[in-house]
Amino acid sequence: MSSMQKQAVLVCVICALAALLTISITLTLLKRGKEPEAPSSSAAASEEETPDDDLSDHYQINEASAALLTETADAGDDYLNDVLFLGDSNTVRLYNNGLISLQQFCAKEGIGTQAALNERIVTFKKDSNAYTIPEAVAKMKPRRVVMTFGTNDTGMEVSDFIANYTALVQAIQASYPYTDIIVNTVPPVPENHSNYPNIEQSKIDDFNMALLDMCEQLGVRFLNSAEALKGSDGYGIADYYTNGDIHLKSAGLKAVLNYLRTHALQTEDRRPDTNGIPTRTMEYVSNPSSAVAAPSSEAVSSSESQAESASSSESSSSESTGASSSSSTGGGLSDWWTSWLG
Repeated sequence: MSSMQKQAVLVCVICALAALLTISITLTLLKRGKEPEAPSSSAAASEEETPDDDLSDHYQINEASAALLTETADAGDDYLNDVLFLGDSNTVRLYNNGLISLQQFCAKEGIGTQAALNERIVTFKKDSNAYTIPEAVAKMKPRRVVMTFGTNDTGMEVSDFIANYTALVQAIQASYPYTDIIVNTVPPVPENHSNYPNIEQSKIDDFNMALLDMCEQLGVRFLNSAEALKGSDGYGIADYYTNGDIHLKSAGLKAVLNYLRTHALQTEDRRPDTNGIPTRTMEYVSNPSSAVAAPSSEAVSSSESQAESASSSESSSSESTGASSSSSTGGGLSDWWTSWLG
């Protein structure tokens, strides 16, 4: 074989090896699910356009539900004065901001649905006993109750939360069947709730959608006050909350009360009498800036010591002043509402 023939054979061998190497690399890339060429810039951009925390369309309420309270004419002061508010820290804040009287609420910071059913948190003057919320409702004979629970239950599965809430509603129905029961939404949280990083707005939305179904099954009504507190991003409106916190400021509490009186449940008074209603006393020194840090209401008994403290510009002096100025007859709400509306 001549020298030129040897060179030709060598070139052919090198070309064959290069072709085999190219085929091998291509097959390896295809097995890994990749194309040999780089991904286009438009494909990369489309992946970045869908954020994981977009909640704007997550909360879907059935507007045709028979349990949903729809917009009505303003029901006025008398409607609010006939409400007994049951709940946790945001309900306590109604009282501490001077928006309702002591006689108008049974609530405790950090409490969840299970503890609300079993814990004796309500006391009355000239009575050494303490009562659970359902027992207190029977003694206080309210025209209607508005229940706001769930913020301290967000560590639960939705099914467990609804089971506990159902038991609480049924206990109130059994203890005093003459009152109208309104289940309020779990208040949304603002996007910046860094003091309570484990609370998820998506879970609160899931709770509220399940609460509407529960109300349909139990024959009670659902107040979608989250509608008044949410912004277009699906979170609570920041101006309604203390910075980095989950608790409503005065502006947010007023928005809830306004929504309540413009989504009124008007029924005949079914109470057989309103005699012998005892006068409430304050059972504890309230701290409406606290919320339970435990994952469920089962741990609520230790929640006061576990609670995180969030700074609030109106928590201390302004709230204590508002609380001391409230009357025990419910008239304070009418006076406030008249002055606030101007």
